[in-house]
Amino acid sequence: MITHTEKIRVRYGETDQMGFLYHARYVDYYDAARTEMLRTLGTTNRELEENGYMLPVIDVEVRYKNPAHYDDLLSVKVTMREKPAVKMRFDYEVFRENGELINTGHVVVAFMKSDTRRACRAPECFLKHIRPHFPEEK
Repeated sequence: MITHTEKIRVRYGETDQMGFLYHARYVDYYDAARTEMLRTLGTTNRELEENGYMLPVIDVEVRYKNPAHYDDLLSVKVTMREKPAVKMRFDYEVFRENGELINTGHVVVAFMKSDTRRACRAPECFLKHIRPHFPEEK
């Protein structure tokens, strides 16, 4: 299992007329946390693209529990619970600075070859970075 937490402060332009963080911004925050998780593992989306792979999003779920507001400092916790095969799922929890859980969700991406635009298994150039976190089952 791999877990990463990214701190993100809600900017004024990300709020709606009611003063809440606009609902679609949570997916942007998920993406930011996922991107930084990969970076901490020693890889990036750019590296995958340079090696001929893409990661299209195939499923998103967002559950709103309480609103975030302008200037809130949020902790976006992303967890990869299973070693990816063709798909990779990321689970999210978003916490306010006081520890209150305000949002949960998940994103599923698929590995796709750039040239054929067809799904494929997770490439070795990616797996080598996450292998230490998923010991082989005996």
